[in-house]
Amino acid sequence: MAVAVYNFFADPLKRDTFYSHVVNQVQKDGIGLLESFKILEDTLKQRCVDWPNAEAICPLLVSIDEVHVLYTRRSVDIGSSYTLYSCLKSVLNRAIKRNFAVINLTTVTHVPSLAPANDFAASIREGDHERDLPAPFTELPFDVHVIKEPLTPGCANLITVGSLKFTAKFGRPL
Repeated sequence: MAVAVYNFFADPLKRDTFYSHVVNQVQKDGIGLLESFKILEDTLKQRCVDWPNAEAICPLLVSIDEVHVLYTRRSVDIGSSYTLYSCLKSVLNRAIKRNFAVINLTTVTHVPSLAPANDFAASIREGDHERDLPAPFTELPFDVHVIKEPLTPGCANLITVGSLKFTAKFGRPL
């Protein structure tokens, strides 16, 4: 299935047709972002027997891999101080009251693009000197775990290899 999805999106015509259809459907239905997440959450609640209590835990995690392509300037971005990443942050900010979290993964970090200094931020909200916004990332290094506790043959068992501590030794602990 993964190969079929990859091959489908590798074809620019199929990819553009797919995304155009999605955008047209959204525009036709007129459903807003908050309502879309509400529908998604309600649908998942109906299908998941052990849906967690939203007050106790964040029930929905959205993972975006290789996010650096969103903050790399494209030729169509010339003349604009915004990148696709800053647009994504603005859209997600509109859904701040929904019970979900977004995890952005990348192996190519450009910290000034992710958390620019106030004077260089494209967004007025980010550039406001009166606000102290937290950095939009948490670094999860994996090499420190390998150095501290190197992998040793015959020491791992089924319980230990299923732990986050063990998985983190190999990089992204998803």
